[in-house]
Order: sequence, then C-alpha cells, then structure tokens
Amino acid sequence: MKKIQLVIEKNLDRKIIILLGIFIIFLARNVSANNPIIINEIMYDLKGADPGYEWIEIKNISSEPVDLTNWKFNDGSSSNHILNSPPKNGGQGSLIIPSGGFAIFADKADLFLSTHPNFSGIVINTTMSLTNTEGTLKLIDNNGNVVEEVYYNKAMGGNGNGFSLERVSENSSKFCESKNEGGSPGQENNFDCNKILSSSSPTPIKTIAPTFSPLPDDNSVSSENNLLANLENSNLTPKPTPIKVNLIINEFLPNPTGPDNEGEWIELYNNSDADVDLTNWRLEDASGQKYVFKNEVIKKKYFLVLPYNKTKISLNNNGETLTLYSPQNEIAFKITYSGNAKEGYSFARFAANDWHWTKILTPGAPNQFSSDNDTKNSSKINVDSQIENGQNNGENANVQKQESTSVSLASSTSDNLLTPQTNKIIIIAIGIGVILSIASAIFIKKVLP
Repeated sequence: MKKIQLVIEKNLDRKIIILLGIFIIFLARNVSANNPIIINEIMYDLKGADPGYEWIEIKNISSEPVDLTNWKFNDGSSSNHILNSPPKNGGQGSLIIPSGGFAIFADKADLFLSTHPNFSGIVINTTMSLTNTEGTLKLIDNNGNVVEEVYYNKAMGGNGNGFSLERVSENSSKFCESKNEGGSPGQENNFDCNKILSSSSPTPIKTIAPTFSPLPDDNSVSSENNLLANLENSNLTPKPTPIKVNLIINEFLPNPTGPDNEGEWIELYNNSDADVDLTNWRLEDASGQKYVFKNEVIKKKYFLVLPYNKTKISLNNNGETLTLYSPQNEIAFKITYSGNAKEGYSFARFAANDWHWTKILTPGAPNQFSSDNDTKNSSKINVDSQIENGQNNGENANVQKQESTSVSLASSTSDNLLTPQTNKIIIIAIGIGVILSIASAIFIKKVLP
C-alpha cells in the first residue's frame, strides 16, 4: 500500500513539473510576443509634393520572425489599411520581418524604390496619407489588437525640410529629427535631438521690455491666464504698433525619479513674436516662494527651463499653484493643480486648457506625447465659459480672452500606467508567484508527514 502511495506521489510530482514547464513556455511566449513590432521612423513631410512619397519604417524588436499577414496600418484616418503582400503594387521582399529587421510601409512602393534605388530591404505597399501638422499612427495585428501607436507633430522636426523623424531607442517613444537628409530607411537611426532647437533659435535682435495696461479683474484662483500686453520699442515712433506678449508655463516635473529637489524643473514658453526681457518678472508658488528674473531674455517662440537649484521653488507632489507675474505685478499666467503627481512623468500643456501626463520629458523642447496611454488625462477640467468664450468685459482691448482651468491630477486611473513594459513585469511577477507556490507545496509535502 505504501509503495502504491509513493508511485502515485511520484507521478503527481512529475505531472506538476510538466504543467510547470508548459506554463513557463507559455509565459515566455506571451512576454516575447508583446509588442514585437515598433514604428521606428516617419517621413511625413518631404520637400515638394508629399502624395505618394510618404513612408514609415517599422522594426522587429523580438527574437523571432514576425508574419504581418492580415495586419493593418492606420495613418490617423477613420479606416485601417491592408498591407499588400509584395510584389503587389511595386513592393519587394515579403510580409515576414526577420528578428531585428526593418521594413518600409509606403503609399507608393514603386515611387519609394525609384527615389531609393540602392534600397534592397522589404518594401510593403499600403494606403498612407500623413498630415503635415500632427498625427497618430497605429499598427494592428491579425487579431485586431493595436500593438503599436505613436504620435508626431511638426514641432519635433522634419517639417518640409527633407528630414525624417527617427525613434531614439527601442525602449523609448521619443522621436527626433534625422541627421541624414532623406532619413535612414533600412539602417540604424542617426538622429540629433538638439538639431531642431539650434535651427529654430532666432537671430539675436534688440529685446523689448513690455509695458502693461490694467488687466480685467482676476477672480479665478485655479486658472490658466494668457496675458497679452503692449510692447513699446524706444526706437520707433512715439505711437508704436502694439506687439502682443504671450508667456506661458508649458511643462513641469513635480515628482522626478529620485530626490525631488534635485530633479524638479519648470519650463516657460514665449509664444510671442518678439524676444522678451524678463527683468523683474517673477515666478511664485502657493507658499509664496518667489524667483525674480534678472537680466534674462526668452527668445520668441522659444523655451526657458528653470531647475529647482536656480529658483528654489519646490513643487508639491499633491498640489501646487504656479503664477507668473509681470514687472507691473499683473498675472501673466497661472495654473493650479491638485492630486498625486506621477513619479518620473511631467505634466505638459497639450493645448489651451488641456494638460496631459507624459513620460517623454522634453525640457527646452516641444512637448511630446507618445501614445494614448501617456496622453489620456482623465483629470477633470472645468472651464469658466464666461471667460473661455471671450465674454471678458475688461476695458483693455489688447488683453486676449483668458482661459480658466482647474486641473486635478489625482483622477488618472491605474490603467493608464499599463504599458507593454509594465504588462510584461506583471506577467513575470505572476509567473514567479505561481512557480514559488508550486515549489513550496512540493517541499511541504516531502518534508511533513
């Protein structure tokens, strides 16, 4: 009887080990299959005519070949587009992308090959019409799952100058302008993230000190206010043409990875058509901590990054008010946020009254939002319609309508954090837990009578 029991226990142990092996294989396949293809390069706005010449590059970052049969591409339109198996419509190669390999999606495969005569890689014809301002691109697998989604806009570079946007790395959603005119299709990316900044830096001109007319009564505590005021150039006639000033808080990092005070920063953006002398302007938080500008200039259409070690303004992780004041003590911009700030994420201005979390930190550069997981902001935004609709009855005709925004950062759900990388971590953690549980059960059964 005891021998029979031992045989049964051994068979049971063997079955458990076999099931455990099957589970590990399934786990490995599940992890490796998660998001195997990425969009690696985007040529959205060429020199001259775009139709037919636009293309994107994809890359297989998995350890196995990926068959794109029945996959689809979405170029931001309302329809998903089929991938034509080469050589249909002038394509070359196949729909099977080798591990580490590249492929080009082109609106006109034959036109791509005619302009890249030495390209010997995979070219797949599909329908493609990329907008020249901004867009969201998606890859959909044969089961209808969106496996890749990226966002681009013209401020990132490649805006009609013959250069592409290239992905910084496989593990990043950030894109920068290519160093190579024409991009680097089928090759490792070669980009310069400082290129767009240096090329957009305006030629130094005589800075203009602003003088302000009285603002309408500001009774909004939680608000974003764009102050537009007159600038007077002393070299002009006694009655100068008004130049509008629009300085905004554009992005801030309240909860950096690591010690907060060492990594926090606030970014300003000059949306005006002239350089602005910031002497005697000041930035202030809710506690009254002030940073007064001295002999600093922010160039037109340009950024200014203010780290903590310069301003000594400490951003609270659970709510703060930031206010930018003119030298006449008038509010140029104010934003109040509340809730728990995400570690390692900045809060960036997407548009007027529209702020999104993003894991792509861009101090001193245009804001980037990689995907819906990053940009979805379920925060409650309440707009004062009386001001938002331009019904401001202030006496100063040069003051633009003001936006009133209340932003709560606390309401973002945990679903927004479930990126492919975190999904892998969760799956691995569950697998390890199951393995340890089974091992513990076997050990206890062997040791205890």
